[in-house]
Amino acid sequence: MADSSAGAIDVVLKTLSGMRMVDLAPKLERGIPRWPTHPHLTIDKAVTHDHDGYYCQAIMMAEHTGAHVDAPAHMLPDRMDRTIDTFPADHLFASAVLYDFSDRDLKPGDLITADMLRAYEEKSGLKVGAGEIAIVNYGWMKRHWRTDSKAQWYVLNAPGMSEDACEFFRERKVRAVATDTVAGETAIVDGVPQANPGHMKSWLPHDILIIEMLTNLEDLTPRSLFLAMPLNIDEGSGSPIRPVAFCPN
Repeated sequence: MADSSAGAIDVVLKTLSGMRMVDLAPKLERGIPRWPTHPHLTIDKAVTHDHDGYYCQAIMMAEHTGAHVDAPAHMLPDRMDRTIDTFPADHLFASAVLYDFSDRDLKPGDLITADMLRAYEEKSGLKVGAGEIAIVNYGWMKRHWRTDSKAQWYVLNAPGMSEDACEFFRERKVRAVATDTVAGETAIVDGVPQANPGHMKSWLPHDILIIEMLTNLEDLTPRSLFLAMPLNIDEGSGSPIRPVAFCPN
């Protein structure tokens, strides 16, 4: 009897192999930017060939290190029932639409508004829909990500989104909003976070997850297949992820 599932798997593999994959996760390495109150990423060569006969590193990091996802429990004490382990493993498998503002030379504190999002849609001809992921590229990661003594500037300053922009995505019933900054919609100026309506009002209270610190967004096509999986962390406020996007050639 023929294995009917093999045919379906072959179709998926053939389709993906005909697409271009973009890795959206910055490398986890010493000195990467971190939210100021989070612990440093520590990577220790705890076990070595010379000493132990094999090689293994020990890693310590916050749940919100590098590319990561925020669950509602992260910011909302009344939503401790919605930690990251309560979402299905494939929750972040979805079609994604790119909103690319990297050509605007945005500054710390600048806000993307709903009118800007509508104008972008009119120009691009694409609109994010229910169950999809909206990816907003500020151009911040490409311009400011670094691992030297000035690395923290990236997280101490950032553009963001206005309240009506956050409502724009909520009304579209997106599954998640992703950005290349440390705090999604939250603008930051000289280390002082501004309003965060996505975290507190429009997104997390409605189970719209927030994906932060993505890289290589300039390599995306306007629409792509987004795939990422959080770690199954017990009562996790969020999780590091290794997101990829499959783009049509």
